[in-house]
Amino acid sequence: MTAITIDETGHLEIPLEIRQQLGLTSSQSLNLEVSNGCIILQPVGQEPQAYREGTALVLETPHLGNLDSLIDDLREERIQSPSRCAINAQPQSLYSSG
Repeated sequence: MTAITIDETGHLEIPLEIRQQLGLTSSQSLNLEVSNGCIILQPVGQEPQAYREGTALVLETPHLGNLDSLIDDLREERIQSPSRCAINAQPQSLYSSG
């Protein structure tokens, strides 16, 4: 987590690394929302665009930065959680004995 400071005029600066990671540019408008005591900022007008390219559906989204750490976290979470597909039943014969 990165700590930032609000100056005397109420302005705050989003660190360059985070702006680059999220594809934010100078003078870009953000929506501000307060939810459960948290401030949520979302870029205005960055709705994903979807279109067909041959048989593929392509979704264009804002730059998401390096997703390797997110993928690693999700993979580790999946490894640590009990399998949702565990089979406890004994194999059944396809043929009845009667």
